[in-house]
Amino acid sequence: MSSSPVLPGPIDTAYQPIVDLRSRSIVGYEALTRPAVGTVWESPEALFREAERRGVTAEFDWLCRVSAVHGAVTAGLPAELALFVNSEPAALDAPPPDFARAALADAADHSIVVEITERDLMADPAGILRAVAHARDLGWRIAVDDVGADSSSLALLALLRPDVVKLEMRLIQQPPTPTTIALLAAVSAETARTGSVVVAEGIENAAHEARALDLGATWGQGWYFGVPGPLPRFDAAPRRPHPGLAGPAVTVRAPVAVTPFGLTHDRGTATRATRAALVDVEEDLLRRALECGPTSLVLATVPEPDTMAESVRRLLDRLSERSALTVLFTAGDPHSLAGRHRVVVIGPGEPLAREHSVVVVDPSFTAALTAVPCDGGGAPCVEYRLTHDRDQVLDAATLLLHRVSPR
Repeated sequence: MSSSPVLPGPIDTAYQPIVDLRSRSIVGYEALTRPAVGTVWESPEALFREAERRGVTAEFDWLCRVSAVHGAVTAGLPAELALFVNSEPAALDAPPPDFARAALADAADHSIVVEITERDLMADPAGILRAVAHARDLGWRIAVDDVGADSSSLALLALLRPDVVKLEMRLIQQPPTPTTIALLAAVSAETARTGSVVVAEGIENAAHEARALDLGATWGQGWYFGVPGPLPRFDAAPRRPHPGLAGPAVTVRAPVAVTPFGLTHDRGTATRATRAALVDVEEDLLRRALECGPTSLVLATVPEPDTMAESVRRLLDRLSERSALTVLFTAGDPHSLAGRHRVVVIGPGEPLAREHSVVVVDPSFTAALTAVPCDGGGAPCVEYRLTHDRDQVLDAATLLLHRVSPR
């Protein structure tokens, strides 16, 4: 019998306070994994590298969360104070190991916020969506960490619907640039739509705090408010509780159709047009996507790659260089779609194989063009619908992203 893999360790957990920037009251703590004193590991990064080397990343990630939760329960962390725990999406996508079950039960009444820490969110978008769904099934909230470090993270904000958006510390500590100003405007637009709490990280002095407030952050974290360390002992003394993350956590987006066109079946009569007219609409939509730049997500189904209009092919090639992610879905020859975009092969008998669609998601723009061939005789034609309804577009994007394999 083979033995179970050994996890690196032992570990400790430090906790750093997160405060309301207006009242300075503590709203939660972030749990940070540290090597235990006297061990051979010189840093948290070394621990995670060793876990990866041993092939136990998911198990070690769960060990870190269990340690964080156990410390919070032992200290009597009040339910209204959020406990932020970090996680790699690939680990969240794994079921809890046996050693985690008792801690999960103990923390059932706590406000757990899972921080998605992976920088390259586009490496495995389907895995990210599954990980978020699993976390929400456990009753946990979601935070996207280091927003601003990579513009591509903005493309997924609308799909992940995080309860908390944590700004990367360089946005707080360094002078603004045209790029960061545009990025912050996109964050502001998205959080205004969803009501997500904005947390500014890396606040080390009064100037950083003032800048965080100017950027629209409502909560803050950094050495200015407290260094990582043990949790205080919470007793039964009267407290004035902070409302924390008020309201229920959002539910998982779960489209009920199997194709983007199917999502629109109850949205009125489709427009009947020639294939050439559809190309005109498609070109216009792709040009709009180009204007969005690196914060956009473009998903397109290509039933017949060999008959794709050359103008559309050029636009898709340009988008693959400028967007956060461009994915083409086809039942045809994937090699005929060579480019920097990613290609997903679908079965020729699937409903999606006969559908022509373009879905664009950006903080400032959403649209979905969906079309199917007309039934009946006569000249070739299509029936299409074009929608800018944000929820409908996001449902279509979610449906397609679940089919994208890891890069």
